[in-house]
Amino acid sequence: MTVTLQQADFRQLTRIVQNLPEFANVRDRRRLVAGALEGVPQADVILARLDLDGAPMLASVEVVRFLSQFGQVAYGKEALSVFLNYIQLLRGDEDSDFIRELFDKYPLDVPVSPSRLIDQWRQASSMADVQEKIIGENTLRDIYILNLALEAAKAVVHLRTPNGTGTGFMISRNLLMTNNHVIASREEAQQTEYTFNYQLDINGRECETQTVQGLPEDGFYTNAQLDYTVISLKDLPPFGIPLVLKSNQMRRDDRVAIIQHPGGHLKKISMQNNFVAYADASLVQYTTSTLPGSSGSPVFDDTFQVVAIHHSGGRLVEPGTTQSYLRNEGTSMIAVLHDLEKNASNIYAGLEG
Repeated sequence: MTVTLQQADFRQLTRIVQNLPEFANVRDRRRLVAGALEGVPQADVILARLDLDGAPMLASVEVVRFLSQFGQVAYGKEALSVFLNYIQLLRGDEDSDFIRELFDKYPLDVPVSPSRLIDQWRQASSMADVQEKIIGENTLRDIYILNLALEAAKAVVHLRTPNGTGTGFMISRNLLMTNNHVIASREEAQQTEYTFNYQLDINGRECETQTVQGLPEDGFYTNAQLDYTVISLKDLPPFGIPLVLKSNQMRRDDRVAIIQHPGGHLKKISMQNNFVAYADASLVQYTTSTLPGSSGSPVFDDTFQVVAIHHSGGRLVEPGTTQSYLRNEGTSMIAVLHDLEKNASNIYAGLEG
C-alpha cells in the first residue's frame, strides 16, 4: 500500500532529508538511498526509477514522494519506513523524535531503536563525574559473543525446496530443523537441496558451498500447529557444532539475534533493533529483521543458543490483547522441546545439550 503523509509532515520530512550532509550532491544521494535499502530485494529497481538530480530541495521531495508511493518491500515494511529507520540514526534528537512520531502516526513499521532514556547518565551523580559512561541501555558485550555467532552460523543451512527457498539449522550431527510451511512432508524433504556455507568469507568473496540431500526415512517429524519440521540429512560436510535448543522463557526487552538466508540469498545475521516484544511458552515476538526466505531460521539469545524458530512476520496480534503490531514471530523452543519429548522421543534423545 502507499503512505499518504499530511502536508505538514511531508514538508517537515523533506526539509530533514534535504539538510542531510549526505544529500548534498547526486552521487552522495545515491549512496545514501543505497545504504538505506541495503538487503532490500527491490533496491536496484527503486534506485533505477528514482530521479535524484537537481537541487537538494527538489530531490528530497522526489525521494519522499517516491518511497511513500512504492509500497512494501518486506513483511509489512513500507519502503518509506526502511528509509526513515536509516536516516533517523543520522539526525539530531529533535529530528529523530519527529521521525519516531511518524511511525506512531502512519502505518509504517516499528522504528529502528525505541527511546530508552538515552539522555540519562548512569552511575554519575553530577556532570563533574561524567567522563566515559553508559548512556541509556548498556550495549557493551564481551567480544567472545562474536565468536559464538560465527560458530553458530556454521550450522545454519540454505534450503531450496520445490516451492521456494527457506532456512534451516542443524540440531544434531545429522538432523536439521526448519518450518513445517517450508517442508511439510517426506516427499518435499527428499526433493529439497540443503546447502552449507552459502555466505561470504572474510574477504567478501563467496565461500565454497556443499549441497546435500535429505534422508527422511532415517528421521522425519513435523508439527503443522507449531510450524516446525525435523529431517535427517545424508553425506554431511563438517559444519562445526550442532545448535543447542534452550527451553528458557524469554522476556520483554531481552535481545534475540537471527542468522538466516533472507530472500534466499547469502547468509546474514540480524542483531540490531532486536528486542523481544512479547513471549510466552508457545511463541516469541520480536523486532529483529527478517525477509521471506528467513523462515526456519534459528532465533538466538545472547549466548547463541536457540530459543525459538522464526516463522512469520507482519502486523501480528499480541496474545491476550486485541492490539496488533508490526513484529516478527517464532515458535518458542519451550513448546518445540515439549512436543519432541512427547511425540518424537527418538529425535529428542539425539539433541545437543
